[in-house]
Amino acid sequence: MAKRTVICASPRAMGKSARVAKGLSDMLAKRFPEDDVEYIRLADLNIHHCIGCNTCEHDGACFMEDDMAGMLDTLAGTDALYVVSPVYFAGPPANYKAFLDRLQPHFYLQTRKAPKSDAHLVVVGDGGDPNGYDPLVVCTRSALAVGGFKLQSVHPFIGADSSDIVSRLSDDLVEGECV
Repeated sequence: MAKRTVICASPRAMGKSARVAKGLSDMLAKRFPEDDVEYIRLADLNIHHCIGCNTCEHDGACFMEDDMAGMLDTLAGTDALYVVSPVYFAGPPANYKAFLDRLQPHFYLQTRKAPKSDAHLVVVGDGGDPNGYDPLVVCTRSALAVGGFKLQSVHPFIGADSSDIVSRLSDDLVEGECV
């Protein structure tokens, strides 16, 4: 039995990325009924942004008391991570960036040197940004590596309908995945 975690990085409850994340979570639960599939909307959590104080360098944990501690516990038990994120000005939305930055304690805990679990990023956007989405991928890859994950695949769906994305993910993501 594997633990699969789907993170919806969208700040919008009914936006395209949220629909895709929920559809992906439902699809994974059906495809892998023996696995534990957890769906998390970052917008429902209270995660403060990192203030760069480096307290975590000395304490091994952030001093802020919010929902990030629970997220770290969830990530520690995750075998396969799926992040569905909209792209905002070529990068991550603020709530997702706050989550990524709060993985900083793992940098000092040397988690980045431990074996990695698989991670997959689904990029959702309407298109039109001439700068693409590379900053979103770079931020995700870097922070997740510190947090104990290796970004195995990036699935860009720019300008696609949310129902089309979920059906395409079934083939692109799940079929080729090894957990």
